[in-house]
Amino acid sequence: MSKNSFLNIFKAILFKIPGLHKSLKNLKKAVGDAALKTRFINFKRDIVEDWKYINWDRKGVDYWKLSSELIFYYHKLEKGLCLPPENRRWFGLQPAEKTLELLNEWDKFNLPKTAPVYQAACGVLSAYCQFTKNISSNDPSAKLIVTKLERYLQQVSFDSRFITPILPDITPDSSFDILQQLSQSRRSTRNFSNKVVDLELISKAVHVAQLSPSACNRQPWKLHIYDKREDIDNMLALQNGNRGFGHKVPLLGVMCCDLGSFFDSTERYEPHLDGGLFLMTFILALQSQGIASCCLNWCVNPDRDIAAHRVGNIASNERILTFLAIGYSEEATLVPLSARRPLTDVLIKH
Repeated sequence: MSKNSFLNIFKAILFKIPGLHKSLKNLKKAVGDAALKTRFINFKRDIVEDWKYINWDRKGVDYWKLSSELIFYYHKLEKGLCLPPENRRWFGLQPAEKTLELLNEWDKFNLPKTAPVYQAACGVLSAYCQFTKNISSNDPSAKLIVTKLERYLQQVSFDSRFITPILPDITPDSSFDILQQLSQSRRSTRNFSNKVVDLELISKAVHVAQLSPSACNRQPWKLHIYDKREDIDNMLALQNGNRGFGHKVPLLGVMCCDLGSFFDSTERYEPHLDGGLFLMTFILALQSQGIASCCLNWCVNPDRDIAAHRVGNIASNERILTFLAIGYSEEATLVPLSARRPLTDVLIKH
């Protein structure tokens, strides 16, 4: 039997299945659909990025991945030390061992012991050792790891600022009113003056934004700032939401997250969540200093994203989340009312 004859018989049998012929026609149409192609291209890029960058595999010195993994493990201990007193029992053997292992890796590559991540790790281990003195355990490996931790800590010194846990600061009574006023006064501005923004004010806003929560406190944020006209114009040429005002943007921020902060693709949504938390705090910190801003969405295909990484000199392992126009508003600038949905659309009580 020839190949064509066999295929004809095979098709005849398949097409006797109810609805199959129509389904195959719809599939053929869908394959040619531009939206489906776009979706496939975007998902393919996400898979490649996740596979390549979202892991803690290290070959040689890799400060960012090592520091992220170190924070991940010592923060497990730090959180455990903050549990209610009635739940205080021996815990943390595995993260304590892992923290010590990572500190030894830190030493192996001669990374600076003055780095806050290293100092914080030592502070947490010191607190953990102190905690275990009042907790009994019948596990001999538990006592052994504490002995190893104490031996390691005897060789290092750490700043008292990194002693943990701590009592939280008391929130002033006026805090809600201030936050509400800040939030109400913040509007996306699209008419900037040529007044120069002092980069020291940007640094102050970033310093506040760094207090934002993130998954296991890994702080994956990277904020790129461009203040040269040519650089700003080249970057904005790749973004489709700045027509009519982009030429007046005095400072451009590009909000990114380092994918090496995360251990595998189960955390694939964390860059956007953590980046959003940082971004909102940063915007309010700018607003509190009289600096206006406008978020510029980054909804682009992979080729445009790759171009932005190249033009903006942004590392390929940093995922671009959004652009941010920053500056002072022109006098009597108009802004959108931006009416909000009713509370019943948002708040769902169970």
